Amino acid sequence: MAKGNHSFSERDIHSRFGAIVGRTVAEVDTAGVLAASSASRNKGRIGAIIEQSVLGYPADSDRRPDILIDGQPWEVKATGLVEGARGGWRAKEPMSITAVAPEGIVAESFSTSAFWHKAERLLVVYYLYVRPGRGVTVEYAGFEFKGYDLHTWHEVDRFRLEADWTVVREFVRTALEGDVDTEMPNLSTLINPQLLYLDTSPKWPNRPRFRLKASLVTQMARERLDDDMGMIPDQGWLSSMGSLRAHLHGISDSCAGKTLEDLAAQFDLPIKTKSGRENKSLAEQVVVRLFTGHAGKISQVPLFAKAGLVFKTMTLTPTGGRTEDMKLNPSIDFDELCDPSVEFEDSAFAAPFIDSTMVVAVLEERYRDCPLRQCRFMGFKTLWLGTYLDAARALWDGMRDLIFSDSLIDAPVLKKDGTPRVTPKTGIPMTAPNWPKSRDGVLFVRGTGTDANDKPVEVNGVRMYRQNVWVKGKELAERLDVTPCI
Repeated sequence: MAKGNHSFSERDIHSRFGAIVGRTVAEVDTAGVLAASSASRNKGRIGAIIEQSVLGYPADSDRRPDILIDGQPWEVKATGLVEGARGGWRAKEPMSITAVAPEGIVAESFSTSAFWHKAERLLVVYYLYVRPGRGVTVEYAGFEFKGYDLHTWHEVDRFRLEADWTVVREFVRTALEGDVDTEMPNLSTLINPQLLYLDTSPKWPNRPRFRLKASLVTQMARERLDDDMGMIPDQGWLSSMGSLRAHLHGISDSCAGKTLEDLAAQFDLPIKTKSGRENKSLAEQVVVRLFTGHAGKISQVPLFAKAGLVFKTMTLTPTGGRTEDMKLNPSIDFDELCDPSVEFEDSAFAAPFIDSTMVVAVLEERYRDCPLRQCRFMGFKTLWLGTYLDAARALWDGMRDLIFSDSLIDAPVLKKDGTPRVTPKTGIPMTAPNWPKSRDGVLFVRGTGTDANDKPVEVNGVRMYRQNVWVKGKELAERLDVTPCI
């Protein structure tokens, strides 16, 4: 139960938090929190400033929800947003809610659980996190408050949270019946792939916590702060990873063996662009129509956006071999990579390997090098990239080592005979940073751009294309080969 001056009216909350939007952390800090030693470099200070300067009560670590609003308990959360490489922004990291307490959760129902007691009503305060760059200490004082949200959950989102929480509870119940120290480390490796909205971190024997995925927090912020989301209506009956897989199975059953051209004809989708070129987005457009019944992009499908589901196509040759490596989006955030205060587990770099399930539409060439529209749709498979978490951490560490040791260089790209390669369009000799290449491991870094002059990224004085993490196509094809269609 919140005490004393922890009780507010909704009108009072809107007045207090409306007044800080557009102002910096230092401007809001009337209680002088930042005056404490090194306080402006501690992200926990933003929460303390909200408590002491906006809400007007002392710092509080009680396990109960933070405040009462019109008699209802609310948890107060401050979360950072970062700008993306191509504009827009996303949540800086997942949102920690409460501990996964093995001895307690097994006796709980969702509606009375410690998790739901904290997460049911969230007063979320968003601030714009500006990465300081290499070697510069983060100073929270200049960060701007972007908005706030009295967040309650739509029914479909509550059902998805409950489904995730129940999966975790049942796993813990089984673990307690056996050897806890042997079973509990599997919570992150076996259970996270089964969750839509939640993950658990850190890994046992450290006490894990329930976290809202960064993808979910991003969508929460966008729904509150953006005027035009352009999202397709959500499919409320897809309330768990199990129901998602069942839906994909139904699509596969009815459509497997048909060409993309056949499927496109059902929805009057163009197989060529207005300029007469092949529609490279045809597979995505077909899948969105099959999955939702609406036209649009995968990024407009609410479940994919909130759950951080990654959609990819994999085209197999008639003999089953790979046709291409797979690029992971978004492009690498070098402000994040160059920020020594960012932990790997909280990074956007790590997110695909912690939070994301990949939904793969498997296509098969009818004959060698056939056009995309003539490829057969064979069904869906799901892959969890957590298999490559250690490889991703090694890649992160390797790239950071190049940056922080001043070993990053712009190296000439050579042909097999050792002579320089030249960009056909411009005649400029090709160069590329010495990031890990495909020969170095299953994960590697590669840049993409329109021509040799399109190098908008600069790290340590080295100009480069936008860079992405890629997965070797051969590796994925081998995994897909042993993974049955849903």
